[in-house]
Amino acid sequence: MTTNITNDIVTSLPEHMLSEILKHAASNSIADFINVKLCCKAFERASNYENVSLEKVSLVPWRKCEKGFQKRCKAANNAEALYRKGMINCFSRRKSESGLRYLKKATEKGHVEAVYTYGIILICLDGELRKQGLRVLSSLHLPKPNQGNSRMIASCRSKTEKFLGCMWVHVALTGPKGICCNCDCDIEEKPNHSTSTECQTWDASNDVGHCCDYCFWDREANLFCSLLRKYLVN
Repeated sequence: MTTNITNDIVTSLPEHMLSEILKHAASNSIADFINVKLCCKAFERASNYENVSLEKVSLVPWRKCEKGFQKRCKAANNAEALYRKGMINCFSRRKSESGLRYLKKATEKGHVEAVYTYGIILICLDGELRKQGLRVLSSLHLPKPNQGNSRMIASCRSKTEKFLGCMWVHVALTGPKGICCNCDCDIEEKPNHSTSTECQTWDASNDVGHCCDYCFWDREANLFCSLLRKYLVN
């Protein structure tokens, strides 16, 4: 009797509310998401892997249930799942073309870390791709990108390092060559190799003084490349 009443209540709820309940369950654990999803057909119909949270799923999952869950999310074009697949393919599995496609898809869905990573990779490729990378990074709409102090950048850095620390990194990038922008920047030029100073800079404040977008993102790309080398498997 109680079960029938509960099912009737759930069935009477609008689908968007059921989806929100499922999203909340997924943010707790995969088990909670699956249990709620299976408890009645209304939740089954409302389940949407595109928008669920992967917060409780390891960045590089090893457990079978996590792998299956993340695979379903990727198939549903979940932005976080696309970002994770792109990172693994680019830097661990040596499938750069495939990885860039996944990162681009996640970028198009507005995933912040994907925008950051995809844009920096394009900047490092130089030529027309460099210009494309700058356009991608401009979509982050940083309040004052030439002055730094951005929590968004700090968050992107933090997640990047956390991700790289969870997987075998087999691919490194060469930092951008830079251009003569005549912007009278007071940013220091960093050598394109790994040093203890560079590693410290990655964790430090983004306050780099006055610089243009070109110099700001060149600096960020060089720091990103240094971090890749830090985790590179020889």
